[in-house]
Amino acid sequence: MQRIEITTKPNGAGRNWLEVGNFETDGFGRKEWVKKNVPQQDRRLKTDRRYSDRAETINWILLVPDDYPLTIIKMNYDRLNPRKIDVIWEPKPNSREELDREENIKRIFELAEGNDELLALLKEVLNQ
Repeated sequence: MQRIEITTKPNGAGRNWLEVGNFETDGFGRKEWVKKNVPQQDRRLKTDRRYSDRAETINWILLVPDDYPLTIIKMNYDRLNPRKIDVIWEPKPNSREELDREENIKRIFELAEGNDELLALLKEVLNQ
């Protein structure tokens, strides 16, 4: 588990807060933030919040499991900068999803080694 300590300011000018969600790409190729939850309501995260003396700020301690699938961000809102996103924690990319096409094809042929019928079918399908 990774431990993250961060301070947010929930009220007034320059306020900010934490959100949990994903970045998704729309049909036009723009990367958009999609909020799924807030950290204190996500049962997979362990959170501790401590308010300052006059409740002007919140000191967060987050314990994030290694296999946590969502991104944690700090959303900043200010009159001059209406929506600024700071990424606090991102999940590690899945290595199998990150492999490019050539590496995937190479891996398939390694797994099919010794099965002549399957190798012939793969070569036919992949036009190799």
